[in-house]
Amino acid sequence: MSASIKIQYWPFFAALFFGLSTANVHAQMNFSHYDEKAVHYGFLVGLNSSGFAISLDDAVLERDDSLRYVRSGHGPGFHLGVVSDFRLAKHAALRFTPTLMFLQRDMYYSYTRPSSDLRKSVQMANLDFPLLFKWRSDRIRSYRMYVVGGFKYSIDMASQERVVDDVERVKLRRHDYSFDFGVGMDLYFPFFKMSPELRFSQGIRNTLVSERHIYSAPLDALLGRTITLSFHFE
Repeated sequence: MSASIKIQYWPFFAALFFGLSTANVHAQMNFSHYDEKAVHYGFLVGLNSSGFAISLDDAVLERDDSLRYVRSGHGPGFHLGVVSDFRLAKHAALRFTPTLMFLQRDMYYSYTRPSSDLRKSVQMANLDFPLLFKWRSDRIRSYRMYVVGGFKYSIDMASQERVVDDVERVKLRRHDYSFDFGVGMDLYFPFFKMSPELRFSQGIRNTLVSERHIYSAPLDALLGRTITLSFHFE
């Protein structure tokens, strides 16, 4: 029985192996001069996890000793954008990737009187404009490694910065700036190139809108932090 199965299915496995080998060779042939082009375009999709670097107001904490701590949690999100890649040299490129980011940033408060724990979530819809330098390794067959780093400007379209109401919520400023750095890999296929990329973003502006209610008063500064896993298609 086992011998008949081997005889019956070996053409299938041979064809599969031949197809993968042909696709790999075809990818190398099609993309032998791909990275020498001056400009590449594409799109990206991905997931993100975002939180805060929190700085507390010591004067408020001294007056209110019922607050034990405020810490950041990481909320889930997703994003999509467009890719523009400009070749600078053999191993260097300039990348501009305008991206629509849907983010959630959580904060956890713990009190002793009364003993309670609660979570406050901030929902964000950002337009990100990252300008990144990309340094690439030599290409080995159909893949190459790279690192990216640069600067990003963000606009939070869901910001409550100027909203005046009686709701006790943590508000963030509309505009933010950050440094980005990450690593990725270019994978060459017969008709496109895919690049999985892991990137970290550290905000450099205090985005807290300071107010005197129970959730905002203990805070002195909020800096955004985001980790993104993106898939670029060019």
